[in-house]
Amino acid sequence: MKSYKDLLNSLSEDSGLRQLTDYEVKKLRDVYIQTFRDLSECCQKNNLTVMMIGGTALGAVRHQGFIPWDDDLDVAMPRKDFEKFKIIFEKELGDRYILSAPNYKNNANNRFPMMLVKNTKFVEVEREPEDEGSKIKIDIFVIDNIPNNIIHRCMKGFWCTCLMFMASREETYEKQNKFLKKYMYKTLEGKKAYNSRIKLGKVFSFFNFQQWADIVDLSFQYKKDSAFMGIPSGRGHYFKEIRPSKTFLPVSEGRFEGLKVNLPGHPHDYLSNLYGVDYMNLPPEDKRERHLIMDIKFKEDLLDG
Repeated sequence: MKSYKDLLNSLSEDSGLRQLTDYEVKKLRDVYIQTFRDLSECCQKNNLTVMMIGGTALGAVRHQGFIPWDDDLDVAMPRKDFEKFKIIFEKELGDRYILSAPNYKNNANNRFPMMLVKNTKFVEVEREPEDEGSKIKIDIFVIDNIPNNIIHRCMKGFWCTCLMFMASREETYEKQNKFLKKYMYKTLEGKKAYNSRIKLGKVFSFFNFQQWADIVDLSFQYKKDSAFMGIPSGRGHYFKEIRPSKTFLPVSEGRFEGLKVNLPGHPHDYLSNLYGVDYMNLPPEDKRERHLIMDIKFKEDLLDG
């Protein structure tokens, strides 16, 4: 059975959504690079660590830049550095960007932090066009310590996974919109998956999504020193990205679109765990993840309008 994410991706082929033009892709990537530059310079200035992860790290290793069909940019920060970043963000970057994050100024748009580019629009089918999160953005994932004791780790991971499940269902229920419903209803499997999430989301709506995001973020945190680290809010949820701490820190150096960038300390261990040992081989076209895009506008488009 396909996951909810897979169902969304599979609908992109027959949903009638407009594809980005080559010109738009180039402009979008230029915005990503400038946003990353600003973030990286801020972190260097304040002695904070930021590294590329996920498909962005894979792109750096395999392509020395963007994966050809990719349309996002993902980075990560250790928890202690991200907590410092929240304190300095407004002063350092608040004139150009918005930080949306759990446990930060009551404006979380997701279970993980996002740095949104002001005066832009990037509308995915899961969101309403006027949603504050419908902007060009960089996703910032937080790297947390993971308990050494396997029993403690399993209990904490199970609890975090349960909370993420409840939060994601409530999010679908709270943020339901006619666009997402229309596309999910294109197939019987999609209709069942959507309706199931809505029904469960209603059950868990005793907290709103902001509250759920804060609770989930707090559940990830582990203050003690540990031999393991992970990215609980990542693509594999709590357990998928647990690695020895040295896999993440200290960082290693890579290249991305001509820039010198930070990567996890042991990129091969990180990428092979996430994508398999053959991660250097291109996947077949039907396995290449694409995001559903409804609309995109850049700063100059909105200012001219």
